Amino acid sequence: MQWLRRLAEVSSPEQALQVWNGAALATGCLGMDLEPRQLQVLGQWLVEHCDDQPIRMAVRSCLVRLHVQQAMRNTASLA
Repeated sequence: MQWLRRLAEVSSPEQALQVWNGAALATGCLGMDLEPRQLQVLGQWLVEHCDDQPIRMAVRSCLVRLHVQQAMRNTASLA
């Protein structure tokens, strides 16, 4: 849901939802409660296929945050 909010910040809510739904259908990552791996797949698809530059930049930002969160979880589990 955070990703969708972020996309709506850089475009209209309608555009964000349309782009999200298109990516979800294309990747098979349906729903709002996605696992990190599903978010990564959906995000990569958006970066590669979305024509809207602000949305692509927002998705890249979300992908970086996801990567950092995963790295922090992995580091915490090693401690």
